[in-house]
Amino acid sequence: MDVSTLNDGKMKLKYLQTLIFLLASVLLQAQSQTDSVKYTINTRFNGGSGSYAPFLSTANQYDRYDISPNSLTIWATLHKQVETQKTFDYGFGVELDGNLSSTRNRFFPGELYAEGKMYFLNVYAGSKRQVFGNQDEELSSGGMLWSQNSRPMPKIAIESNGYVAVPYSKGYLEVKGGLSHGWFDDQKELKGLLLHHKYAYIRLGGSLPINLSYGVQHVAQWGGKSDLYGTMPVTLENYLRIFMGSSGSSTASWGDQENALGNHIISQNLGLDLKFKIAHVSFYWQNIAEDSPVIKFITNTPTIEDGLWGISVKLPSIKQINRVVFEYLSTTDQNGPWHDLDGVIYGGQDGYYNNSITPNGWSYKGMTIGNPWLTSPKYNKDGSTSVINNTVRLYYFSGIGKVKSVNYRLTLAYSKNYGHTAPIYPESKNQFSWQLETSTASKIVKNTQISFGISGDRGSMYGNNLALVLGVSYSGFLKLR
Repeated sequence: MDVSTLNDGKMKLKYLQTLIFLLASVLLQAQSQTDSVKYTINTRFNGGSGSYAPFLSTANQYDRYDISPNSLTIWATLHKQVETQKTFDYGFGVELDGNLSSTRNRFFPGELYAEGKMYFLNVYAGSKRQVFGNQDEELSSGGMLWSQNSRPMPKIAIESNGYVAVPYSKGYLEVKGGLSHGWFDDQKELKGLLLHHKYAYIRLGGSLPINLSYGVQHVAQWGGKSDLYGTMPVTLENYLRIFMGSSGSSTASWGDQENALGNHIISQNLGLDLKFKIAHVSFYWQNIAEDSPVIKFITNTPTIEDGLWGISVKLPSIKQINRVVFEYLSTTDQNGPWHDLDGVIYGGQDGYYNNSITPNGWSYKGMTIGNPWLTSPKYNKDGSTSVINNTVRLYYFSGIGKVKSVNYRLTLAYSKNYGHTAPIYPESKNQFSWQLETSTASKIVKNTQISFGISGDRGSMYGNNLALVLGVSYSGFLKLR
């Protein structure tokens, strides 16, 4: 049984107290109004053949589904959304997930949070699903730093309510940002590991048909106690070092004195949006850097060869093909110096998503937090908890549409996997993954969606897997006064 918990009883008590206080505060101001709370009850069966459930049937699903073949998932949700047009509002979310499979059974909270809104600011406490980065939120293979692959960790956060217009700019200049503090409550060898995350974006253009945006995401893993590496004290001084990306004091480990204190990852995002009547086209580029967080602009970074490049095309007037996404991902450079091997560029030893003193690397509950094609530790056959396949090239397509009353999504992905930078696989492990998902409203039971899909893999990375995916979802609304 895999049940999510906080690090210890004391932390859990503080966490729950924060949730209760925040929810009670926003409920007080909402007593005079009627609010809608959406609930869903869902089930999905993933049945087929192979060593794993097909990759696309589990990736970017917030760890809701098991990677084992022939699994049954049941989950229920309860959500009250924050209404952005209100000056004050509140929201909350709860999701309980259960998996049954031949290899293991799991029951865990997929979401548990409360939030409040005041003017242009949002605050929340708990485990909340969010999408960070400028990638297509619905169809992307996953951002370089954050994807939808792992379940959310417990955090407290304050952030802007999306983009906010700068005063006197007439909406042509907008900014957004956020700051959060979280807990990695899944560590076995490093107890009390913490998360620091902040981001800032700027967007130019407003109502013009051309918008240009740029942003920076910065995360750091810090704190914790290890029998092997000792203790990184959680102090205000160390927090400021983490915030600024400074090196450790004389009491820190040798590595943290030579480099930045903790494990830092930075991703810069550059985007261009073109808005026309017949189409909305978005170009986006994300890079990644795991060295000391000294920022050079995205066009001049040492890891310029690596990143995610994508194009998203929305066609609002065409239901049959409503949106398509094309992406290319490469992580084969890893900050040079470069070496040419059989015509493929390999580089330095950055080892994306891994760190020498953080055994689980940039993962949570066994799932990669960043792009899932840098393989999650759950797939490691040797039982290790690190990301052992992080040198990857990916060619990716996904599209959605509606034919008569049937919604569909088609995804195709071809990856070349070279393992870890030290050592790399002697030859790439190539993998083709595909999935066709469909859903339609039931004609028999009101408020019920029926889904059917077929998903498969073929190659040497995840093997040859095939599955039929069947699901039923019932939804409704409750009223709060």
